[in-house]
Amino acid sequence: MTTRTTIRSSRTKTKTSNLRSYALLLCALTLGAVPSRAWGVPPAGGTGAAGETTKVPKLRTIQGQVLSKQGAPIQGAVVYLQDSKALTVKSYLSDPDGRFHFRQLSMSVNFDLWAELNGKRSKTKSISQFNSKPDLNFKLKLPISK
Repeated sequence: MTTRTTIRSSRTKTKTSNLRSYALLLCALTLGAVPSRAWGVPPAGGTGAAGETTKVPKLRTIQGQVLSKQGAPIQGAVVYLQDSKALTVKSYLSDPDGRFHFRQLSMSVNFDLWAELNGKRSKTKSISQFNSKPDLNFKLKLPISK
């Protein structure tokens, strides 16, 4: 009799574990069919479950041109961009048209921008984190004749 009880209980366990397996499989398949909105994931349009828009962190581009007093482009000027909080500095050499650019900058940081050449320095331009424009364009004038 003990043998029968053992066999019966092992069969019961097998049936129960098979039912659990089927239930888990059914849940997994069902959850895969649930739209992403039910999980709080916004759809491709950019709105959340309650209709609010989700904010994607934007990056900023700062570009411009280095010019002489007369307005001629200056090649080879060093353009500096300083993070006002961390005090890190990035630099860029202006191209033959006097152009420079700094890309993929955080929108939540204040920056100072200026140019230098042969000991001469332009006025410093301040860029606020509260300026919501992602693309900014500046003309930096160096006090030199060309």
